[in-house]
Amino acid sequence: MKKLLMAGLMVFGLSAAAFAQGAPPAAPAPTVTIRGVVVSLIGNVLTVGAPIGSATTTIALAPDFRVQYIVKSNLAAITPGSYVGSAAMPGPNGTLRAIEVHYFAPGFNGRAFSSPYDLGPTSTMTNGNVTNIGTTKVDAVDAHTLTIKIDNGDKTIIVTPDTPIVTYAPADASALVKGAHVIVRATKNADGSLSAPSVNVGKDGLVPPM
Repeated sequence: MKKLLMAGLMVFGLSAAAFAQGAPPAAPAPTVTIRGVVVSLIGNVLTVGAPIGSATTTIALAPDFRVQYIVKSNLAAITPGSYVGSAAMPGPNGTLRAIEVHYFAPGFNGRAFSSPYDLGPTSTMTNGNVTNIGTTKVDAVDAHTLTIKIDNGDKTIIVTPDTPIVTYAPADASALVKGAHVIVRATKNADGSLSAPSVNVGKDGLVPPM
């Protein structure tokens, strides 16, 4: 009987300790990237049509949602120290070949990382500050390289003359007109609905390249 009592106390003690520590933190809600054209904006509900086909996606925007234009730019606007991001595919000798490059206003600093992206099975997104701008050749054509400092080293991005380069400009809800091309980073909620705090929209018909 004494042994049973001791065993019961031990189990109770372990359970109490587990309870005191609390349940493990819940996994963050997954995020999805919605790309397409504006079908409608009614209040804070944005409906986006697929780039091809008739499917639509509905996103509940935050009450104070933000809107940014994505506008065309060029490599000359990027200098050492600029914070940039680049969707890319694997290139030669461990480099990455840019699908696009987007950069932020001077003084902006964000997280430095390189991780898988959703523009293809081997695509990546690399964000960080540029430490060096160089030159190279791609298929006998002059190109440039951007060395980007990330959390565990450097990544070299190859930028060809055909690589789209974009930046951001202020906008508001009036930019979300029917047919405008948008990118929305949305949270997928437990009930399957989507919500987002902001929308990026191509200016003057621009199709955002990322």
